[in-house]
Amino acid sequence: MRAQLLELAEHRTRLVARAQAEREALSAQLAPADAAAALAMSVQRLAQRLVDEARRYPLLVVAGVALLAALRPRRAAAWLTRGWSLWRLYRGARGVWLRFSADPARPAP
Repeated sequence: MRAQLLELAEHRTRLVARAQAEREALSAQLAPADAAAALAMSVQRLAQRLVDEARRYPLLVVAGVALLAALRPRRAAAWLTRGWSLWRLYRGARGVWLRFSADPARPAP
């Protein structure tokens, strides 16, 4: 009877280890999808915030469109490209800053 209980305990240990390995493998496979989903959610939140602001301040939207028309499309595209580059630079620098200024006892986001 004792041998059978030991055998069951060993079998259970192997099953628990196998389940943990499968969880880790699945987590590793889903990590890119998690990152893509997080990006999609942040883009969706940004778009919703922009729509809310546009509804709240319609005159600002009209002024922005008029500015783009006055700058002409090529110049407006150049300004948008510069703005996008600056935004990406800011986001990257902010990420580095947060990573190095984080409390070492607290896990990084």
